[in-house]
Amino acid sequence: MDSDDRKTQRATSDPTGFLSLPDKIRMNIYKRVLVVAHPLYLFQDAGSQMVESFAPERPSRWLALLYANRQVHDEASIVLYGSNHFTFMDTAHRQGGLLQSFFNCIGSLNAGLLSHLTINFPVAENVEGQSGTVILGKDDAYSLRLLKENCASLTTLETVISGRNYTRLINAGDNDSKFIREALSQIDTQLKAVSSLKKVIVRYYDGTPTPLVVELMQGLGWVILRGR
Repeated sequence: MDSDDRKTQRATSDPTGFLSLPDKIRMNIYKRVLVVAHPLYLFQDAGSQMVESFAPERPSRWLALLYANRQVHDEASIVLYGSNHFTFMDTAHRQGGLLQSFFNCIGSLNAGLLSHLTINFPVAENVEGQSGTVILGKDDAYSLRLLKENCASLTTLETVISGRNYTRLINAGDNDSKFIREALSQIDTQLKAVSSLKKVIVRYYDGTPTPLVVELMQGLGWVILRGR
């Protein structure tokens, strides 16, 4: 049994004694037990309302503190949701449903503690029959609205560009300039509506952004990263 497991066991077996410790020491224990160095990956099977998680090298019994008593649960939740990085895995354009299910699962108070999330970069598209009109995809617009309505403490949002839906952001040419400008402007407007947001990261898993895209994104204050 490692040292973090022993701390967890002592806390859960004697919560009264644990709560007699100074606040600073309790918070340090919460962080050592509940905060992991890598993202916590969240996903959902098609047709299911259950949110599954994957966390490599996650400490054993790492959530035991949440079941000690109400005060320990509340204090530990602040660290669990406020100090970890949650990544939403979606490959079937159902990201909004995954976000909503996760927020329903953890409750509005805990959703309001989330500070660092990763989602797919929003996809914009031309409106059929309306030349020059650009809108966000329905699922992406829903996802951004959910962040605005639920994540009052969100400070860092990482967005991922991967796959054929982002061809224009990978191979943007001069003919795409107007579309790219309008699409990024609309996305930026939606992100600015999340009042707590301080940092937006755009991570390219596939391809490399063109100079035009780099210029426009950096002009909006976004950080561009490449690779994992």
